[in-house]
Amino acid sequence: MSIDMSQFHQVFFEECFEGLEAMESGLLNLDTGDIDSETINTIFRGAHSIKGGSGTFGFNDVADFTHVMETLLDEMRDGRRKVTQLAIDVLLGSVDCLRTMLTSIQANQDVDSATVGKYKAALEVELTGVANDAAASPATTSEETIGSTDVVATQVADEVELSQPGWKIGFCPYLDLLKTGNDPVRMFRELAELGEYSVSVNTNDVPAFNELDPE
Repeated sequence: MSIDMSQFHQVFFEECFEGLEAMESGLLNLDTGDIDSETINTIFRGAHSIKGGSGTFGFNDVADFTHVMETLLDEMRDGRRKVTQLAIDVLLGSVDCLRTMLTSIQANQDVDSATVGKYKAALEVELTGVANDAAASPATTSEETIGSTDVVATQVADEVELSQPGWKIGFCPYLDLLKTGNDPVRMFRELAELGEYSVSVNTNDVPAFNELDPE
């Protein structure tokens, strides 16, 4: 005998919206540069709960989106990533995006995939494209080279159409990027969904093959 999961939808949505309220409140209370483990853990638990429930009910788009938020929050709470104003802004925007997604699903309406894609791309870039020890590097903060997270976060936060022919995105991964389970290729796939782009690589700082750490 199969169980009709739809009977539990109302409770699920109510819990999700309560979780989003708690996440939003926690993010607004976070101070940049200060790892408030208790507050971050509260925000993380909210994202984790929404992800788990969404997966149970088959709302895979919500689960996938929340998974990226959860990963970023996890790195913040264990000290692998600094709490920056940019990260807070991107997460706050993502909470709003999640709220809109869930409202649409609850009303049996189509989710705005374009907006979701923009916010997800901002999360991916924030997750994979910012190195804590390289954040102050002239190569990534120069006015001539627009930081990747600044570009995407501003783009999704303002929710406006592009007013320029294109964007120049600088991406400088930190040395242990792959060791933490991050996949920078995902970021490029997300960007490809937003439009045509070209890539050029600066290999000046890439070590010789025999000097690479196989780990």
